[in-house]
Amino acid sequence: MTTTRRQFMQAGASALASAMAFAWARPALGQATDLPPLMKDAEDLYRRSIVIDMVSETSLDEKGLGIMQASGVTCISPTLGVRKPEKAEGTYMLRAFPPEAAVEDCASYNRFVAANPAALVAVRKSGDILRAKQEGRTAIMLNFQNCPIGDDLDNLDMFHGLGVRSMQVTYNERNLLGDGSTERTDAGLSDFGIAAVERMNDLGILVDSSHSGYQTTLDAIRFSKKTPIISHSNCRALNDHPRCKSDEQIRALAAKGGVMGLTCVNVMVKRDLPVTMEDYLDHVDHIAKLVGIDHVGFGSDMSMTGWPTDPKEKDEFLAFYGKPYFKDTYRFRYPLAVEGLNHEHKWKYVTAGLLKRGYDDGQIAKVLGGNWLRVFSEVIG
Repeated sequence: MTTTRRQFMQAGASALASAMAFAWARPALGQATDLPPLMKDAEDLYRRSIVIDMVSETSLDEKGLGIMQASGVTCISPTLGVRKPEKAEGTYMLRAFPPEAAVEDCASYNRFVAANPAALVAVRKSGDILRAKQEGRTAIMLNFQNCPIGDDLDNLDMFHGLGVRSMQVTYNERNLLGDGSTERTDAGLSDFGIAAVERMNDLGILVDSSHSGYQTTLDAIRFSKKTPIISHSNCRALNDHPRCKSDEQIRALAAKGGVMGLTCVNVMVKRDLPVTMEDYLDHVDHIAKLVGIDHVGFGSDMSMTGWPTDPKEKDEFLAFYGKPYFKDTYRFRYPLAVEGLNHEHKWKYVTAGLLKRGYDDGQIAKVLGGNWLRVFSEVIG
């Protein structure tokens, strides 16, 4: 039986009770006496804001619809087309993105959105996100975490037609476009990779280099004529991990108007446990101080309800998020959750944490989704 990314991410993941989530968030929010007025202000700002999570998903059923509605998130971007590869030794996740799976998942999401018009909006243009907010629905923007086009640029046109609006040039391994973040070499974008970026620009597909190697990331930013993104990463200055981005890369991204989404994968937030919401907020601070508040957003890289935490599921989880699929440099552990952020209400608590750190309403609204919306309008129209 073929296992999808969604099944692994959702295995055992359930929403935390409000009291539990609140307790986990408390260290970042101050003393107990501070909480009621802080949360009141945070909830009001959160409710008014457009909230975008650039890499997140939930189940395609009634339960998933309920989670999306309860979360208050305006737009999520699920990752499509990922399958557990067989005989992965030496190739890791290179064969985890077969084109037929990409087409299959696009069709599944498009059918689900079409079947639930009262709850969901398919994102084809940035205005669809504004419409979703106005109408109390959830916008769905399809993404790929690799470029499953083989050696044919026309496949980009096909996927654009199926609704894909964000695509990474590589995953962790080298493909025909360039080198990934854990590849031994660091050659940057190939000629074919540059041609793919140019076609993505022409079509209105976001050029994403979250999992790409150091030089490939810089090249994707350099050669993209439209605003590039890093949908889900963290700051290497705070945590030396192959999936985190350096100050040089973040500055290059910001110089082109781009935005970097911050993940809730705890090994990418901080090397040592515990990893808390305070540690996550440190990454927001770092980008804001380095290049300004206009260049940071959210890209949780997990199910809306969080990573699994049940000890009974540890072995199964690590059997997938480890060898032969990922290199040791990833440092995967169990659970992968950031304390306080492992539930569908996480961005509301992050809003409170940002208020506590002195950010004003306008700045926080940009981080919640305004920055992403600006880039979407520039790239996808």
